[in-house]
Amino acid sequence: MSEAQMADVQTQRLFLPAAALALVAPDVGMERVARTGRVRGPLLAALTCALLSAGAGVLRIDAKDATLRKMDKAGELQTSSDRQVEDNTKSAERVYLIGRVAGALVQPPLQLGLLCVAIFGLSWFLRGRSEGRAVPAVAAAALLPGAVADLLEAGATLQHAAIAPDGPPSLPRNLADFWMLFTGHPAAAPAMKLLSVFDIFSFWTALLVGFGLIAAGHVPQRRALAGTLIAWLCLRLITQVAAGGH
Repeated sequence: MSEAQMADVQTQRLFLPAAALALVAPDVGMERVARTGRVRGPLLAALTCALLSAGAGVLRIDAKDATLRKMDKAGELQTSSDRQVEDNTKSAERVYLIGRVAGALVQPPLQLGLLCVAIFGLSWFLRGRSEGRAVPAVAAAALLPGAVADLLEAGATLQHAAIAPDGPPSLPRNLADFWMLFTGHPAAAPAMKLLSVFDIFSFWTALLVGFGLIAAGHVPQRRALAGTLIAWLCLRLITQVAAGGH
């Protein structure tokens, strides 16, 4: 019996779900995920964590300072009453609430679809042979790093007395966030864009996609991992540097 098979037997005895195993042992876990073909569990976990993160943000949102800055910039602050400021603040907080909750509901299913397309495309490009039933399952498992990030973000948000809608992220995710956390000020704009390319949870997702490509796309390991990470890096460079994403 191989080491992977032994690990598989041990995890089955511990009743550890395949998708959860993939987070810490993607080589074994994604192979099990591809065999079981389950999508609902990881998708529900991703939705739940996204809603928890959104709920924490809604509980801690305070848009007053952001509203005052916006009104001052527009030249409306001097002529506005306290009631108008309060109404504008509540309006901004409602917009934030709707945006966060809608995003939490839409983002995981949308990401699942995009990951399915990416796995099918990479499998074809890397001359693999994708299995239709296994691809959605490994794509769903690849949502879990983002779910972990949302869960940690919910906890980090609740540690604050209040957050601003345009404030810094509660949870550092990329090197630019860590730079701000440890130095207290941003570096030069080009450097911050480059630092933002390496996102811990996005990289974790890419690793799961790579191992999922091995299991569901029947692509050799070296080719699958190299191809996936190169595609991930190109995507991050386009979205964070060329397009100026956050």
